[in-house]
Amino acid sequence: MIQEAIITAIREDGLAEVVVERMGVCGGDCEGCSQCKYENLMKSVVRNPIGAARGQHVYIETPTLGIFKGAFAIYVIPLIMLFAGYGLGALLGMKEGFCMLCAFGALVLSYFVIKLISERLHSKDPVPSEIIDIIYDQ
Repeated sequence: MIQEAIITAIREDGLAEVVVERMGVCGGDCEGCSQCKYENLMKSVVRNPIGAARGQHVYIETPTLGIFKGAFAIYVIPLIMLFAGYGLGALLGMKEGFCMLCAFGALVLSYFVIKLISERLHSKDPVPSEIIDIIYDQ
């Protein structure tokens, strides 16, 4: 996924701090409604292999697979664990109330599974995004 960003700082370790304007579910027409005017900016740290400078508008690229892995971990794993917990309770012949408790317990357990997955992905590549091109200087 490629996005436009503005470099706000260059760090000593060769990374750059950028601000990215997120497109909301409304399509990003903030001038039309002004509801999310200050909530659509996201700060991030990216690799800077091309040596871009502070204040430049740049394109950054984030691996699409990484985005899908994150979305899967956040949205799908809890849902799978919820149904698996209920199914396990039903398989053991528990009453519906206990099945719901098993489902809730599995949902809580999914938080720890997601945290483990997140730490593993972060240890492999702590800064997955990088600057790929300079749009223009400010």
